[in-house]
Amino acid sequence: MSQVADDMFDGFICQRCGSFVDGEAPGYPRDCEDCESEADE
Repeated sequence: MSQVADDMFDGFICQRCGSFVDGEAPGYPRDCEDCESEADE
């Protein structure tokens, strides 16, 4: 698997747009603040 895919699965980058989230890698896919706010609208 590629490094980008690994980073998405680890939660280091956003699963929707690929931007860095916050420097933490919780071990599960997640969205950045911008994608979360778009999903709430």
